[in-house]
Amino acid sequence: MTTINWGILGAGNISGQFAHDLVLNNSEKKEIVHIIASIGCSSTTKGESFIKDNMISKENNGGIAAVVQNYDDFYKNKDIDVVYIGTPHIFHKEQVLKCLENGLHVLCEKPMNINAKESRELQEAAKKNNLFLMEAVWTRFLPIVNDIRHKVFDQILIGDVYRLMVDFSYDAKLETCPPGSRIRDKNLGAGALLDIGIYCITYARLFLDQKLGKEHTPFDLKSMVTVDPKDEVDYNTSILMKYSTGKQAILTCTNYIDTPMPFARLEGTKGYIELFAENPARLRSYKVHLKAGESYEVKDDSEYLGFIYEADAVAKDIKAGKTENAVMPFDETLLVMDTMDQVRSDNGFSYPMD
Repeated sequence: MTTINWGILGAGNISGQFAHDLVLNNSEKKEIVHIIASIGCSSTTKGESFIKDNMISKENNGGIAAVVQNYDDFYKNKDIDVVYIGTPHIFHKEQVLKCLENGLHVLCEKPMNINAKESRELQEAAKKNNLFLMEAVWTRFLPIVNDIRHKVFDQILIGDVYRLMVDFSYDAKLETCPPGSRIRDKNLGAGALLDIGIYCITYARLFLDQKLGKEHTPFDLKSMVTVDPKDEVDYNTSILMKYSTGKQAILTCTNYIDTPMPFARLEGTKGYIELFAENPARLRSYKVHLKAGESYEVKDDSEYLGFIYEADAVAKDIKAGKTENAVMPFDETLLVMDTMDQVRSDNGFSYPMD
């Protein structure tokens, strides 16, 4: 049995989802025990509510009572092996650096940063300190996603793949959303591209290319970004990708509507695959339609929200002394960050931090 001690930085919604999967894993007595040692946040009351709301107890936490700490004490906590950072991306650079400087491995929520320049600084810091650092692109670790990749790349189920269409949209109710929220505030890195467009690009990387990072198959990029005149961020972005192999991706994201289902379709010469989910980041089912006449559906009915799979991968890597993950190497983070930088640059859209 392997035990890993987590510190969770940030007591918001995404951190709660991450904690849910760790608690469920421990309750089911799996091979890896994920102990939540500490919650780092600005408010003790908020941290205590986080522990209560996510039902973190000694019984499902390896006999350990999770503590709430302010940021400074959190970074210096020697009981923590690895930190999950679930704060808005505007804070990631400083928080990742603080963790690395204090000898803590890091799993940082996507996007890693506002731009690729910041990400490269973090990569160098992780190398300097010989510590593990990974962007939490949890979609890459979902068993159902890798099942599709196996069918597409290994079994050639739908023949030669030539096109992928992905739409990740959700109604952010902008008219009632406070101007200072992370959804609307440019100073907090608001906008559709960094928040949800990154998943569209991730699916194009997953299903159109088997290679990663520096070894990726080259692609050309065209994009359109509509910048809101009042908030000065993108709520509507479209991207076209064309790989040197001829494969194409049509990627769209917006904060004006909820994505109609299926949210994606992968097309090949022998058929196509449709993707379904309440949250497109967390694929729940897919339908295969073959030209030969066969059609069937595959569902993932797991109680896990989906974060346990990346958590397990991180735990195994750290225990093995690795500083990068083979499924989500840091060069892949840089490739996607560079891609989003290009989209913004081509459309004259920048953040104050650029």
